[in-house]
Amino acid sequence: MIEIISPAGFEHFFREVAELIAAGPEAAEEGGDLAERYGLQFGEPEWLPGIVARFGLTV
Repeated sequence: MIEIISPAGFEHFFREVAELIAAGPEAAEEGGDLAERYGLQFGEPEWLPGIVARFGLTV
């Protein structure tokens, strides 16, 4: 897989995630701040249940 990140800067997100994981469960609450800082939104897209049902996936 090749991933191109443009504009530059988002690659730092992955480093920060690794640092949070290494810090252990007590740092988990910082994950929301990290996502917000990089403009990420996590949630379930409206099309996901249809894909899960169509292909017999487990979530």
